[in-house]
Amino acid sequence: VALGVWTLLAALTWPCTESICVKVSCSMDWLMISVSPCGYSSNLYIFADELYLGSGCPATQIQTYAYDFIYPVYDCGIRIKVVSEDTLLFQTEMYFNPRNLHCDPQKIPLECSASRKSVWLTPVSTENEIKLDPSPFIADFETTPEELGLLS
Repeated sequence: VALGVWTLLAALTWPCTESICVKVSCSMDWLMISVSPCGYSSNLYIFADELYLGSGCPATQIQTYAYDFIYPVYDCGIRIKVVSEDTLLFQTEMYFNPRNLHCDPQKIPLECSASRKSVWLTPVSTENEIKLDPSPFIADFETTPEELGLLS
């Protein structure tokens, strides 16, 4: 599955948050969004509960340096558009509801495209099944107790 990646700078969309970095990536099954909680040119910090994706989905992972929103493409009101036989476009919005009452709630549109063509799997068989190349690891490898340091 080829991944689509977009980086958006929300300086004009989120005036109270100044330049917040939003990274969007996707596969055919998942939409992954990472939001930096810190503005590039201010001391403003965005709290995780001030952000939600689409139809009210909260961050799935909260880290010091990023809030991740990882959801299946059929969840959170994510819209899917067929661009071509092999490409889908996913569209949604990130909502910012600030605790600071001097700032207005904001919405930033997000989109990402993914291809049905895989960059990792190469079909080896023609019988509607995908076979991976054999593993480069030795399947019948065994160690002796001496090699493990169990015998002195």
